[in-house]
Amino acid sequence: MSEFSVWFEQTFKQCYCEKGNLVDQDRFSEIVQLVLDNEADEESRALFEEKIRTCVQSSGRFEKEKGLRESIQQKLTEFKKDIPSDLAQSIKNSINL
Repeated sequence: MSEFSVWFEQTFKQCYCEKGNLVDQDRFSEIVQLVLDNEADEESRALFEEKIRTCVQSSGRFEKEKGLRESIQQKLTEFKKDIPSDLAQSIKNSINL
């Protein structure tokens, strides 16, 4: 198991209480961003995907984060000509387009 996988698993587990319910939504959102940015390795992604398949709250939070990202990407594309290039690039860099 890679160093990243160990960190991911430990951090991911901290998002949940002993009963398996999502209790740290902010930390979970950070994990979601790693998954959406394709920064999670296979082991980490498998752990994440298993949990969102079995936890309605996690799945809903994931879909919300994913939808937000897609909305931002759509707006950037839609209003590209109206946005100063340095602002657009700054936003893109911050969400890893």
